[in-house]
Amino acid sequence: MVATPAQQSAEDGPVTSQRGAVRSFAHPSVLVFMAIAAAAGLVARFLVTSDLWLDEALSVNISKLPLGDIGEALRHDGHPPLYYWLLHGWISAFGDSTFAVRAMTGVISLAALPLMYVVGKRLRGPQLGMILAWMLSISPFFLRYGSETRMYSLVMVLTLAGYLAVSEALVRPELKQLALVAISTGALLWTHYWSMWMLASIGILLIARLVHRSRSRSDTRPTLLVIGAMAVGGVLFLPWVPSLLYQAQHTGTPWADPLRPDTLVITTLFDFNGGPYSQPQILMAFTTVLLVIGVFGAGRSEYQIDLDFRSRADARRPLAVMAVTMIIASAAGMVLQAAFATRYASVFFPFYVILVGLGVSRFRPGLPRVVVICTLIVMSLASMLFVFRLSKTQAGEVADAIAVTGPEKAFVITCPDQLGPSVSRALGDGYDVATYPRFEAPLLVDWVDYGERNRTNDPKAFADEVLRRAGDRTIFVVYSTAYLTVTSQCSDVVGRLGTARVGTTLVQPEPKDFFEPMSLIVFPPSAP
Repeated sequence: MVATPAQQSAEDGPVTSQRGAVRSFAHPSVLVFMAIAAAAGLVARFLVTSDLWLDEALSVNISKLPLGDIGEALRHDGHPPLYYWLLHGWISAFGDSTFAVRAMTGVISLAALPLMYVVGKRLRGPQLGMILAWMLSISPFFLRYGSETRMYSLVMVLTLAGYLAVSEALVRPELKQLALVAISTGALLWTHYWSMWMLASIGILLIARLVHRSRSRSDTRPTLLVIGAMAVGGVLFLPWVPSLLYQAQHTGTPWADPLRPDTLVITTLFDFNGGPYSQPQILMAFTTVLLVIGVFGAGRSEYQIDLDFRSRADARRPLAVMAVTMIIASAAGMVLQAAFATRYASVFFPFYVILVGLGVSRFRPGLPRVVVICTLIVMSLASMLFVFRLSKTQAGEVADAIAVTGPEKAFVITCPDQLGPSVSRALGDGYDVATYPRFEAPLLVDWVDYGERNRTNDPKAFADEVLRRAGDRTIFVVYSTAYLTVTSQCSDVVGRLGTARVGTTLVQPEPKDFFEPMSLIVFPPSAP
């Protein structure tokens, strides 16, 4: 059970009103510093100017389809459709510019802040609510996925909404609260499949609670009703289950190696604190210490925090949900041989923020608390700056180099097809763009049996067909050798073209500066 504010006050100081919580938390100058850092993180998500990378461009291209065609397109992509339906409506209202499509994500992400505040307020009062909302606002992970045209901010919002609904329904199992449990459960399933692991963890914890309360002859009705409401949410997902089964059999994750448990833990903590483009090791170590304090610590005085390794009552529920989710996800990844990307961790990221925020709250007012807050601000701002400046794709640089020739004289090949969506978007209309290995349009990627199909590719035959289709036009090949299942095939295509025309490299890949690096080589028409 989660301790009430009154139960916690004896250990962590008195619970005050919302205004009093702010005033008692820190010196006004520190509060101003906190407010500036929070504002920077929240505004920055609307100012990111990088071109859309593969996943973002795919999201836009799928969402621009007629509403009835989105489901079929996603059968070949590997995701459920709720986010794409929302983006479809947003594009209809505001257009598909880079700013517009990212703005929807930014707006959704802002909804997580009041939810996080309510989580903290219910745990221990307004001051913790303020701390948790502030911690979320300065998170580099929250900034990154609050400025990307993907569903991960929506996942965070629904996770917080569902967590609040479940917590409230266990206390007051009224129809309204149970309906919110069912709706949030169904919405999470319709948004991202990794929600299944988090929902399974909550289900396991609820069953454990049911057994415990049954043995102690306590009231089991609220727990049973919450389990039933979650089951109703699962029923809401049934219409999409045939598509899920098809995707599980045919799409998978051919773009990365299967998940390893140590990869999940280490890379997730790394990305939660800024990721490989921000050198977040110090911030990661610092927040890990705060997480430990949040789970086990009790503030005794300005300079003293005691550790009780039975854990603190207010940390047990978010810790249990996060830990069990990671265990289930790791086991499922090994069994299914599925890959892992740290963005999937959005489903339990809110619980990580809660635990780190609890660590901050353990410090009593005084110099140590000020040092902790200012250290967090400085390191978080540094990581957010790197995230903000991250160029997500090199497609813009490639498009600029191709544009010098002009669309009527250019035949553009992307190898593999995974480079097609971002490159074609950066180029704009009018260019003849085809993808390796089947000359398909560059707007979508068909992930169905992707690895198996790529094992039968013939790079030399493809290159010969490129030469035939190009005629007397200049051939541009945008390629990368870093993609699984095609390995050296793109290099073979370039080599074959080089036997018929003289190629010149225009753009070199820069993986240190771009999340999606790529090369560009040009093959002008052969001299008569």
